[in-house]
Amino acid sequence: MGRPVKRDVAGTLVFGDYTTTQAGIKVSARIPTFGTAKAAYIEKQVGSRTYKVTNADGTGKCLLVSSITAAGQMVLLGYTDAGADVSVAIKRLNKRVATDFSGNRYTWVLVNDSSEDYIQLTLVNAAD
Repeated sequence: MGRPVKRDVAGTLVFGDYTTTQAGIKVSARIPTFGTAKAAYIEKQVGSRTYKVTNADGTGKCLLVSSITAAGQMVLLGYTDAGADVSVAIKRLNKRVATDFSGNRYTWVLVNDSSEDYIQLTLVNAAD
């Protein structure tokens, strides 16, 4: 896995706390042993594609997927155009590069638009 992500390339903390107003990356997750997918926050990275997340139901480990179909899965979206809401499901995230499920690579930063934080993506290398 390498070093777990804690901050983006600009030094901004990227993981928040669901129970407070701290900023952080918001995801959609279906926590193991709980019902449906809900908004959640990442607490920490535990593998290259696995994260410990918390939502209103509880806390659990979830795997990054492009679409939630079972418990223990989560979707992390980044946006390629802040104004147009063009979203990309992220397969892998490290400090400098985010990779989508098509193999495209992006640089990324955490942006706050005064209502919530989101990941702003800039395409670096398109998959062939």
